[in-house]
Amino acid sequence: MRSISILGCGWLGLPLGRHLAQAGYQVKGSTTHEDKLPLLEKTGIKPFLLSLNPEVEGESAGFFDADILLINLPPRNRNGEEHFHENQLKSILKNNRSKQVLFISSTAVYPSNNKTVFEIDADSSCVTRGGIPLLKMEQLFTKNSAIDTTVIRFGGLYGPDRHPGRFLAGKKKLAGANNPVNMIHLEDCIGVIQTIIEQNHWGEIFNACAPSEETRQSFYEKAAEALDIEAPTFSDESAPFKKVSSEKLIKKTGYQFKH
Repeated sequence: MRSISILGCGWLGLPLGRHLAQAGYQVKGSTTHEDKLPLLEKTGIKPFLLSLNPEVEGESAGFFDADILLINLPPRNRNGEEHFHENQLKSILKNNRSKQVLFISSTAVYPSNNKTVFEIDADSSCVTRGGIPLLKMEQLFTKNSAIDTTVIRFGGLYGPDRHPGRFLAGKKKLAGANNPVNMIHLEDCIGVIQTIIEQNHWGEIFNACAPSEETRQSFYEKAAEALDIEAPTFSDESAPFKKVSSEKLIKKTGYQFKH
């Protein structure tokens, strides 16, 4: 039985852990909230109370001993600590005993250059909303010869408790009405991760966004309509965009998006 440790059992990590446990994997999962430990155990995940401040603190014994380590850590710095997130990742590297790592990243590594972007188009000058250069964070792992790291760059996440109808509800005169949307549903996040693990795609970088020809305006209008709430309105003003291609993922794995 293969074992996987999921660092971060939140919106994605918890249902992922439940799904993998049901599929026959031995799953360990970390949380920073003690009251969440029984929930993890109930879903078939062996729970660990861990924090990264930025060093690993808590019940780390055994957690990093797994076939696969999945890092699902929000890229956030603390006020006044410019390298906090980077130091969190370096602490993970120091403690890691897994030979294979899945690093959950995002399409924030790509510039809005009004073109279709592929995995090779990632730019170190692109930063997250919190100012973190994600490409540099990925490379802490991808350039480490001691581990086989696969990076998954997810688009905008949506699904249970994260309905896109609420993202822009009621906003007025938004620019970029005809821009593409780069989104992925929780069910597809889990499906992509499981597919990569089961097919042993290591040492790779994959974009994971649902292929869609829908515009930003039509996507968010339909999403608001589904919840029967006020839809956003759009102006004729253009806005920079990027269209993230998942062609590599689809060709290499055969994965078929459900949403």
